[in-house]
Amino acid sequence: MYIRNIRLNGYRNLKKQTIELDTGINLFIGDNGQGKTNTLEAIHLLATLRSFRNTNIRDIICHDDQEAEIYGSVISRDVPLELRILITQEGRRLWMGQRSVSVVSDYLGSLKVVAFTPDDLDMVKGGPSIRRKFMDRVVFLFKPEHLKTVRDFNTALKARNRLLKSKQVVDRQVVDSFSQTLSIHGAKVTRARKDIIERILEPASKILSHLDDDQEQLGLCFKPGWAANESVSADCLLDILRSGLDQDIRRYKTTRGPQLDDFEILLDNESARRFASQGQQRSCALALLLAIIGQAVEEDGQRPVILLDDVSSELDSKRRKQLFEQVIGLGNQVLVTTTDKDLVKDLSSKTRRKFIVSNGRVEAS
Repeated sequence: MYIRNIRLNGYRNLKKQTIELDTGINLFIGDNGQGKTNTLEAIHLLATLRSFRNTNIRDIICHDDQEAEIYGSVISRDVPLELRILITQEGRRLWMGQRSVSVVSDYLGSLKVVAFTPDDLDMVKGGPSIRRKFMDRVVFLFKPEHLKTVRDFNTALKARNRLLKSKQVVDRQVVDSFSQTLSIHGAKVTRARKDIIERILEPASKILSHLDDDQEQLGLCFKPGWAANESVSADCLLDILRSGLDQDIRRYKTTRGPQLDDFEILLDNESARRFASQGQQRSCALALLLAIIGQAVEEDGQRPVILLDDVSSELDSKRRKQLFEQVIGLGNQVLVTTTDKDLVKDLSSKTRRKFIVSNGRVEAS
């Protein structure tokens, strides 16, 4: 799977243009604020309908325009496919080829991408929200329908919390109706996150043994945001929500559920967050990334497009070399952004196409 070209119009600070990509390593070079990350974000949005930033999708429209368009020419299983997204202030429209797509599930999965950002390197020591976002991106790679499940859960959670925050007497029956909806979607969210953490543990542990000379044993401990039973059932979550309603009313919010899910990374059964060096923590993050890519290929033989946004700036030279040796060895299409002249020098012999990004213009070098 790879992208032949991407055409952009009205997207953030990027000029109207078509970017022709190589099937191998594509290196985007430029100063900060010129449009490198925006280019990768557009590709991620084309594939997943979500930004890898915390942003409202409508915010990506250039302030001088009324709409933004992303068009991608993709090869999937040796078959050409054209994807298009049109984003306006009223919403978005999707196309596959000449066919307008109204059912999101029909669109998702057409293009698979794995994005890795500086935030991901901080997943070990960062807050739980970083790790939840990471888990959801990974689950989505294997189960595109997870996106809808998360959205349905968040909708029910926001509605329930609005009732709990109201100054009037809380209508328990109405709250319970939202609790039922929340428990159905919430159990699916937690179960999917738990399953993906269990799935990537073994391959990530093997990869870490090659990345880090200290040879610590990697562990991943999933921590549900509620006292989930073995089956992670909706009935269990509903019982917990009902039994904790008085506490939720006092605290004006839902105090248990998938919105609190987390996982901990361990080295030799000790918390990597508390005891590992920064270098070890980042080796753990790299091992998780590479394990995900490997699992994605194993899943259906498709090689996802890899997006590496300025991660080299957060790595020492040793880990940077290890990352790119591993990634290049996979044979996937890779898009890398950087301001680092040393990385440009290191990758020059391996890069198939270079781009200079300046003032919203992406030009092949």
